[in-house]
Amino acid sequence: MTAWFVQQGNEELGPLRPADLLALVRDGTVHPETRVRKDDSSWFAASAVGGLFEAARRPTIEHYCPHCENVRVAPPPTTCPKCDQTLTKTRERIIENSLSKSNSQASDSAASQGPAMSARRWLQKRVGKDKSS
Repeated sequence: MTAWFVQQGNEELGPLRPADLLALVRDGTVHPETRVRKDDSSWFAASAVGGLFEAARRPTIEHYCPHCENVRVAPPPTTCPKCDQTLTKTRERIIENSLSKSNSQASDSAASQGPAMSARRWLQKRVGKDKSS
């Protein structure tokens, strides 16, 4: 498994899993000019990690137990930590990530309504076509 390290002043964070490094980019801790290294390599700019910042801009999907109110779970199949139900499917919430914290809050709100609104518009168009046929 690859271990990542992040240089912050005279200290270093790590070892980090790739998902942890991605989370640091998403929360604004790691910037393109931040020095990172992989395993025992030399330090280099985070911008040199191919696809890292592009991946941070992609939406993430969070899974929630359908039996409990707002209990986040791992991707299915899994077991809910609160109700101990075995889950094969869950409710999903798509959250848009942004490198800017102020934009992140606005896009979280829009993303939580975006897919639902899009599906609603599609259904309205579909029903309209069916009625006119």
